[in-house]
Amino acid sequence: AIVFTAIMLIGTLPILTGGLLMLVLDLHLNTQFYDASFNGDPVLYQHLFWFFGHPEVYIIILPAFGVISQTLSTSAGKLVFGGPSMILAMGCISVLGSLVWAHHMMTVGLETDT
Repeated sequence: AIVFTAIMLIGTLPILTGGLLMLVLDLHLNTQFYDASFNGDPVLYQHLFWFFGHPEVYIIILPAFGVISQTLSTSAGKLVFGGPSMILAMGCISVLGSLVWAHHMMTVGLETDT
C-alpha cells in the first residue's frame, strides 16, 4: 500500500505544485496563466487541481487498507486471505484512480476542441 501511495504522490504532487506556483505568479507577479481577459485559461487551474485532487482520495485511503489488513492478520494470527489479489486490487485502484480525474470536469462546459 505504501509503494502505491508513494508512486501516486510522485506522479501528482508536481502537478499540484506547478498549478499553485502559476496561481501565486498570477496573484503576485501579474502573469496571466488563468486570466481569460489576457488569453489565459481559467479552466486550466481546475484541470491541474483535479489531476491531484482525485488521486488524493486514494492516496489517503490506500495506507488505511494496508494497516487494517495487517492489523486483522496479526490479531487473528493468520495470513490474509487473498494477499496477492489484495495487492493487485490496490494497484488497480491506484492506476484507475489516477486516470479518471477528468470526470470532475463534466460541469465546466468544455467545447470539443479544448
